[in-house]
Amino acid sequence: MSGRQRLVAGLTGLAVSALAGVFCFLSWDRANQVAGIVSALVGVVALGAGVLALMSDRDGSVRISNTGPATAVGADSHANTGLTAQEIVHGGMEVDGTAEARAEDGGRANTGYDQL
Repeated sequence: MSGRQRLVAGLTGLAVSALAGVFCFLSWDRANQVAGIVSALVGVVALGAGVLALMSDRDGSVRISNTGPATAVGADSHANTGLTAQEIVHGGMEVDGTAEARAEDGGRANTGYDQL
């Protein structure tokens, strides 16, 4: 789990705990009103976050640079110091500064871009 994911999970847990505490001190009718308002606001925020994610500037580009050496030994082995992908990378790719890739005994070596 990344740092951002931990932060979001922690803030979500904190918000749930705070709401649970608030609901404990309210009457059932008042708690129902607060819960309705909170769920409407959360729904609008979730919709906005989804639209922002769809409209993000990420172009899907990949950059690989300054990699270390790799050696493949054996008929089915593969040494790669660049990029190996199963599909075409949309948005562009850049591979530079890759180290030596060696293949021995029938293996494969790649220092740039390799599509499987």
